[in-house]
Amino acid sequence: MVGGQRVQLQQASNLYSLSQPQSVERVYYLSARDFSAIPMAALEAAATAFASQALSQTGDHWVSPILASDIQFRDAYAYRRNVGLHFVLPQNIRDPDRKVLATFRQELMAEGKPSSFGFETSSSPAAGYWITLQETSSSSDPIDIFRHTQKTPPTPPSSAPEGGYGIGIKLGTAREAGLTAQNILNLPAIPIQDARDLRTPLGAAAGTGDCVLVISADLVQNRAHRIALKNALGEIETDGISNFVALPAYVRRIVPTGPYITHHRRTQSFNLQVTEASGQRSEEARAQLLADAKVAWSYFEKWTNPQTGLCPATASFAPGQRRLHEAVTMWDVGSHIFALMAAVDLGLITPKKFQRSIRRILPNLAGRRSQGRLLPQGWIATDKIKWGNRNFDGCDAGRLLSALYNLEIHPLVKDRAASTVERWDLRDIVKDGIVYSVENGQLETTFRSHCAHYAAWAFRTWGIEVKSPYEVFQGRSPSDGQMALLEVCGHIGPLGAEPLLTEALEFGMSPESAYLADVLFAAQLDEYRETGRMIAVSETPINSDPWFVYQGLQFDVAERVWATDTVAGLDAHRTEEFREEHLSISSKAAYLWASYRDHPFCDKLLSLVRDKSKTPYGFASSINQRTGAASKTYSDINTNAIILQSIAAMLKAEA
Repeated sequence: MVGGQRVQLQQASNLYSLSQPQSVERVYYLSARDFSAIPMAALEAAATAFASQALSQTGDHWVSPILASDIQFRDAYAYRRNVGLHFVLPQNIRDPDRKVLATFRQELMAEGKPSSFGFETSSSPAAGYWITLQETSSSSDPIDIFRHTQKTPPTPPSSAPEGGYGIGIKLGTAREAGLTAQNILNLPAIPIQDARDLRTPLGAAAGTGDCVLVISADLVQNRAHRIALKNALGEIETDGISNFVALPAYVRRIVPTGPYITHHRRTQSFNLQVTEASGQRSEEARAQLLADAKVAWSYFEKWTNPQTGLCPATASFAPGQRRLHEAVTMWDVGSHIFALMAAVDLGLITPKKFQRSIRRILPNLAGRRSQGRLLPQGWIATDKIKWGNRNFDGCDAGRLLSALYNLEIHPLVKDRAASTVERWDLRDIVKDGIVYSVENGQLETTFRSHCAHYAAWAFRTWGIEVKSPYEVFQGRSPSDGQMALLEVCGHIGPLGAEPLLTEALEFGMSPESAYLADVLFAAQLDEYRETGRMIAVSETPINSDPWFVYQGLQFDVAERVWATDTVAGLDAHRTEEFREEHLSISSKAAYLWASYRDHPFCDKLLSLVRDKSKTPYGFASSINQRTGAASKTYSDINTNAIILQSIAAMLKAEA
């Protein structure tokens, strides 16, 4: 290394001498290979001799050893450190004192020494400063104060800029520096309370590391003290390594800015803008929801096959081009069952029609035996009795099991579903706690999928214990657990509203899914605030090739990327061009969010879908983001089933 020097430890009796210090940074290398030549009894003396000479200071230079891992190199190997200038105001500060401080800060700024100020927080262990990382607030405003508990991460104060995510910080000792379990950043601070703190050179107290000078506003009320403070700051400025910054700039220069921590911070910043559903809707709003439910139910009224009781997965009904996809997965069948339960609960069908429909559907779920296992099939025909393939999909089975569990406890058909489920050999496709699919006779894991957590809950309702990739909170602090979950999602892929929010409708929300819902909703709000685009991503059929896309928030990039993927998984389906062409507002996602969140953004989504997506046979699957056009002649079973589910949940909560 240029400027470095290699030093060998020798016998204590034959000490080396270091070269005379120069006004440059030096790096000394110790050869571990040479240690073997020194007897153990002499090794301590040799190391002590080396340390003594390394620490010796002669002349007008300073010596401050640091670890190699802490060295910061810049041009010409110069070492620089940040010194934050922050003034602390007492809560009862008078206006004249404020003016003196403002004038003094202006003088410092004119000399190239920016500073910040805020009210005192050290007297409260539950308070600290909130530093916004996206925006730079005016230097004439005090830094916002946040409050927190020992068990929860900080949330931004109401005074923080809307949508600007940030981090909570506290000023303490160098020993306390670093992130806490609550995701609060402790910064090394040197308090300057009165003139006595200026008698010792500040440079000696600051050392060579980054630090914050926390200066009492009372100190600068005295002219002599202001002069003494300026002189002390001047000595630091001339040391050749220090760079004065205001506290917000100091924080922005040292905090990590990776994708997962950015998603985490964005979510924190929007927490105050989100509330749970209040459960209070006007009669007009209830009537509007019921009218929406009738639209969604029309899909099933029109397309359900009277012989099998099954409903096609998709329906294209453009003039002269009617086409039904006469096959359904077990996910689709589960959705159909949920739609029937919602329809009878909403009074759209009679109990007798509901019971009759269930009696027609259940025999089609007998399953098929393959490789010695009886399992529900990957797909079945809707226009043929008990006809389908031999495959099995673990995720789709999760949706079906959830529907059958809710059917089992429904008062109108209680105890009808258990006999169907008990015949299946579901335990045979669970290996080491992981649910597997069966494709052409081969086992394929479902664990790397966003449906795996939802499916885990569904399997557990039937007494089959399986693992979930989301469940990483155990043994971690709240913030660490959330970061670990974001990393898991980064490895899985884009996250959309389904099945994330269906979990809330069918089981109640788990802590893991509740946090991910916060992350996804915060990103959608942030997008709307910045660009005006309304985002409601989910897996959804589209009315053009490739006909079905997975859409969601990408976690392993810091920006808001609304990524796409397809069943084929082609690289061409993951490009920015494909994404911009096919990014859609999912009609069912809009209703899922409305059932889960009480927020004006959700109301806007519902209004948009109502305005653009109603068709004679249910709701259109999606609205193209680029063109603003809905798939008016194209609809599907899952869209309309989930809309019915969501509306039933909303109206039931208010009954």
